[in-house]
Amino acid sequence: ALLDQHLRASELRFSTLLGITQTLMTIAFAWGAANLIGLALSNQADPMSPSSTVALLLIALLIKSLAAYAQNRINLRSSVFARDRLRQAILDRCFRLGVSLFPGFKPSELANLLTLETDKLKDYFAEYQIQKKMAVYTPVLIILASAAVNWLVPLVLLLTTPLIPLFMILIGKRAAEASRNNLEALNRLGHLLEDRLANLNLLQQQDSVNYESKRLYTQSDNFRKSTMKVLRLAFLSGTLLEFFAAISVALVAVYLGLFFLDKYSIGAWSSDISFAEGAFLLMLAPEYYLPLRKMGALYHAKSNARALAERLQYLGELSDALPAKNEPGALCELTQLQCVALCSGAINPVHQPFSFTLKPGESLLLEAPSGTGKTTLLDTLAGLRVAQSGEVRVNGQALSLYDNASWQRQIGYISQQPELIYGTLRENLSLGREFNETELWSALEQAQLAEVVSALPDQLNHIITDAGDFLSGGQVQRLAIARALLHKPRLLLLDEPVANLDQETAERFMQGLKFHTESGGMLIMASHRSAAAFDFTQRQQLLKADNKFEGKADA
Repeated sequence: ALLDQHLRASELRFSTLLGITQTLMTIAFAWGAANLIGLALSNQADPMSPSSTVALLLIALLIKSLAAYAQNRINLRSSVFARDRLRQAILDRCFRLGVSLFPGFKPSELANLLTLETDKLKDYFAEYQIQKKMAVYTPVLIILASAAVNWLVPLVLLLTTPLIPLFMILIGKRAAEASRNNLEALNRLGHLLEDRLANLNLLQQQDSVNYESKRLYTQSDNFRKSTMKVLRLAFLSGTLLEFFAAISVALVAVYLGLFFLDKYSIGAWSSDISFAEGAFLLMLAPEYYLPLRKMGALYHAKSNARALAERLQYLGELSDALPAKNEPGALCELTQLQCVALCSGAINPVHQPFSFTLKPGESLLLEAPSGTGKTTLLDTLAGLRVAQSGEVRVNGQALSLYDNASWQRQIGYISQQPELIYGTLRENLSLGREFNETELWSALEQAQLAEVVSALPDQLNHIITDAGDFLSGGQVQRLAIARALLHKPRLLLLDEPVANLDQETAERFMQGLKFHTESGGMLIMASHRSAAAFDFTQRQQLLKADNKFEGKADA
């Protein structure tokens, strides 16, 4: 159901109608061809001339070919549409989750999900869905057609039919498990490759490139083996289906052969079966099993779809666990921020309940070592994560911060890994808004980046990529801080802003932050490094959830 909802029902119904048309034309062709064979063998007079019968056969073939062509076009178009809608649904859930998406999903896993794994659903949407319906309609129509001539052949077909679905189920379970393992192997390979590429410089420094290359080769070989296992099961499934279909057709042929040899006369509605009726039954027998064989051959597509649906279900559970999206509304200018026993974390709280109150011009320093949940707490205050417990009050009123656009318009958040855009430094600072030269250079001076930018040939018009190009890690962070100060947020959240700076630059940067608080802004900074150069109005220590919380406020 997670995948089928992306199909257009009207196109599926029309495709089914075209499939039924093909079956009817197959029955008509078999009847006409059987009559020609019977006429040739029995030398009996035919009410229709051979040329008329041949013309009708050609018309039946033409209609069947046109119906098959139209069905194929519709199925491919429906598959493209369904996969596009599926990708959009995945992206919508990812955007809704934001940073809460991690660590449940990694970038490489999402890339596989949106590209390779979704593309694998082409056969599922284009062929398996219609074959699932035709596996019901086609056998019913052929049973009705053959029952008009003989009652035993339809009975043989019905009795041998359960063998095919039975083996499809038995092999399908193994195929589904193999597809899941194949997807996991692909994700592990993607995770490993992503991590090693991101840390290639470190591997070169440690002379570990050859060792990690062998690990990549081993993981890629594991993925190859899991892929070959899926293919072996797919070929095994197809072989078994062909075998049982051939046995069933052979039973019909043996019955008809013995009947014509006068070994028995069971099965006919009358005392005899003509050569034309026998040929008609024999031509319909393979067509009876054809949609079942096609569906069996496509069962690996269902296995791929099931493996992907499990990942989508997990993604949906993460998204559904979030509270309803806050609609942007009017929020008065921030005059007080109060947190009462606030706990944050992806699954369980990562720190002890945290409480504070901030007013305009005040600042708070979170002093804690790495791994105590500082970043998670700041993500929660920025509205990027859902709070585990506690309450946030803005201007004395309880407010849900998560995904609240009105709240996020009043804050500036500088994470440890700031985001840049491909464009000029001016564009990275202004983000589409208009600022004069004085405002731009003032923000750069406060962030201790003016000297670096002024030394560039094009200065503010210098183009950088999203990787930062010539900028060091500390300079990228200061550029993000300058951007935040330029937009004058009421609340500024800083996550380790001085971690990549030398002592002198860090002290000058902290001195520059005073302009923000002196202008009436609020400041919350997380750091495990001393910040003596800034006179914070409050300093609190944040400890892990299994430790005792301690805090103090400076007058």
